[in-house]
Amino acid sequence: MVNTSLAKIKIPAQGLYLSLCLGLVLLLSACQPPPRPFAAAHKGDFSAIQLGPRAGLIVAPVTGDIPKRVGVALAEAMAAALRRREVTAGTAPGHRRSHHLRGEAVRLSDQRLAMTWRLFTPEDGETLTVAQEAEISAQAWQRGEAGLLARLASKGADAVDHQLRRRERGQGRRIALAPVTMGPVDGVPGLGGRKLAAAMATALADAGVPLADEPSDDGFILLGSMYFRPSGPGLRSGLRPELRPEIRIEMVWHLIRPDGREFGKVAQANTVPKGQLTGDWRHLARAIARAGAPGVRNLLLRDPG
Repeated sequence: MVNTSLAKIKIPAQGLYLSLCLGLVLLLSACQPPPRPFAAAHKGDFSAIQLGPRAGLIVAPVTGDIPKRVGVALAEAMAAALRRREVTAGTAPGHRRSHHLRGEAVRLSDQRLAMTWRLFTPEDGETLTVAQEAEISAQAWQRGEAGLLARLASKGADAVDHQLRRRERGQGRRIALAPVTMGPVDGVPGLGGRKLAAAMATALADAGVPLADEPSDDGFILLGSMYFRPSGPGLRSGLRPELRPEIRIEMVWHLIRPDGREFGKVAQANTVPKGQLTGDWRHLARAIARAGAPGVRNLLLRDPG
């Protein structure tokens, strides 16, 4: 179990030496061969090095039943979604060792779309195919609304990342962190649970943890539980719990596998003024999440794959 502190926040309201050195530099310089500007630093042949898809992936504009500008925008959204899943992806031309991801859209009806993503090696050999269907709005599709494109890209990136992980596991290696699906946070007053879950998702993404909308068989689910304990001067003076000015928050994050087995947990604890438990929870949720996310990431680094 990883222990970390829950951050408190406050709501607003030098001539002989130089001569010797220069002399040494001049002496050494006289012993060296004449300089050759821009000479190659290495003589080895690196032409046989092969980069994996995660190290260099170019996403081409999506083709098919899609306006050209929307195809470009969807490729940008897909590259961004892949980067959040530890894939070095972009839409620039790349280089001769880059892998390429090409998407094709087919309108099955006004409200339904079929998307196919194909991954190609630098030699143009197809190595991976992902086929998906999604409900869409015809107007949103024609306009290329950002929300729709982000949703399609996220779903496609999840599937591509999943297949890459299966391949990496078959090769006996783990290159990227396993994806995490945010689950509910229990024990938080009011709507604080939702805000804390959202804050933790943001903190995990900022920490480089890949997120998934739906649990995958090689991923994890993160659940949270909050507990309250009497604390502060009021405890020593014998004041009743409801009259004590401070309260101790204990937060436990459970990282579990999709089959329900717990992989590990992160515990946080701190004492805060009771007043911070009322209101919109935005500031306190952010503080808790920022303190807990590194512990979750450290747990993921222990995953053997």
